[in-house]
Amino acid sequence: MGDAPSGRGIYDGFEGYRDPTEVEVLTLLETCPIVLDTNVLLDIYGFEEPARLLALDVLESIRSRLWLPHQAMREFWRNRHSVIADIPSPVQPIDAVRSELLAIVNSLRPDRERPEEIQAMRETVETQLSELADAISKARGNPLNVAQILSDTSLDPVLARLEEILKGRVGPSFGDDEPSLIDAGLKRFADKVPPGYKDGEEKADQIPERGTGDYLMWEQTLRYLADFQAPSDAFVLVTNDAKEDWRINITTPKKRPLGVRPELVAEALERTGLRLVLLQQSDFYRLMSRIRLSDKAASDSLVEASALSSREHTPNESQWSKAAYKQLLYELSEAGSQVQADIISLAAQAGGFISRAEIYEHAGYAEDRSLRRFAMPAQRIALTLIEGELLSEHAPMPLEAIYEGPGKTIGYRVPREFTEYEAQRNEQPTWVQAAATVAATAPERVWTVNDLVSEIRRLGIRDVSAARTPEATLRRDLSLRDGTYFDQVNGGFKLRSGAAAGAQDDATSVV
Repeated sequence: MGDAPSGRGIYDGFEGYRDPTEVEVLTLLETCPIVLDTNVLLDIYGFEEPARLLALDVLESIRSRLWLPHQAMREFWRNRHSVIADIPSPVQPIDAVRSELLAIVNSLRPDRERPEEIQAMRETVETQLSELADAISKARGNPLNVAQILSDTSLDPVLARLEEILKGRVGPSFGDDEPSLIDAGLKRFADKVPPGYKDGEEKADQIPERGTGDYLMWEQTLRYLADFQAPSDAFVLVTNDAKEDWRINITTPKKRPLGVRPELVAEALERTGLRLVLLQQSDFYRLMSRIRLSDKAASDSLVEASALSSREHTPNESQWSKAAYKQLLYELSEAGSQVQADIISLAAQAGGFISRAEIYEHAGYAEDRSLRRFAMPAQRIALTLIEGELLSEHAPMPLEAIYEGPGKTIGYRVPREFTEYEAQRNEQPTWVQAAATVAATAPERVWTVNDLVSEIRRLGIRDVSAARTPEATLRRDLSLRDGTYFDQVNGGFKLRSGAAAGAQDDATSVV
């Protein structure tokens, strides 16, 4: 018999559909050119000091292979001020814990003979929480002085490092050829040729690019690499852009970005002979941490921070409403999944991410316990909220696992809006104020505690999920703290005469 006829493999002519293995990417990161998008530089400003310094160290370690397109540098300077001005003030998560613990201590009934025991308990709580807060602040490092670096570039430590790292690593502009290339980009956009066409309408008024910034960056990259004697057969482009003109996006069962658009891989191969490997910055820093020896805590912090930043660039996500968030926590608690409710709340208080170690510590799990199905209770409740039309089917998952390599969860992140809602929980009315607001709707009625809690929940006046036993909490506060709004009548509570208006004013002032 003769030899079988020669043929082609499944990836021949379809190279863009083959995802490189992690081992292959690790090898490339040690040898190939690495191109940075603007968002990689700008996101450094939002990292806390240990992660910020490590990110700059990572870039410095590969500076001889770094390259920044001129368009990326243009967009860096265009957006730098607004990014810095938008850096949030540091939040101390211990503040919420302090309020809860002191509320518990203050509700205790001390022995009349020994009130000093309660005072000693308060002092212990304050001392230990202050020590913990100091330790957290020390671990976070020094925050950037926003006002100072906005007013004087010479006082910007990030800029000083980037100036050294990127010296000689920024590409030239197109000069007089730019207008014709902008026109070429607009023609590509009309045919939905990636990259950049998703910016065409949104940034059409931007001068001079008219929305073609991503295309210009891509074109500059390909021209640079076409003349570059690369030591490997590929190059890495690091970007947080997850729009469909860079990545394949699927819409069912949930909208999310996947791998690189195969058209981009094909164009890069045709014009440069090099294969494009597109990395999100969280994956870039995670893999670089395996190549470079660095402090593990700082490395974990950097990966977590960059993963959160990557989420900010995910396109067109439907948000969770405040009502849906509150209902999620309440139903988790009611279904016996208080640990998941607590973890979601703690992750939101910490900025959107909670590590595996923190979950195990809070829940008291054994080290050999798996987190494989940990998010399932929250996912099931999210589905019921979608069925009840309280949540969009395109909203992000309430608990999303973040992985380091195959199978190993390093922690969970929550939707970014959860952080805002969690911060607002400390601004809500007291239980008594909320109950008085409810009672003001029927001032002659004698209310049971259960009826008051039910109405507080229905009207959304206070986050009922914040207490494991809201009825007991309200009964305690009415019995021990209230001297303003209610009288006890026949085993129930009736709003005092003249207290209705004041109750509503007090409650709405903090809602």
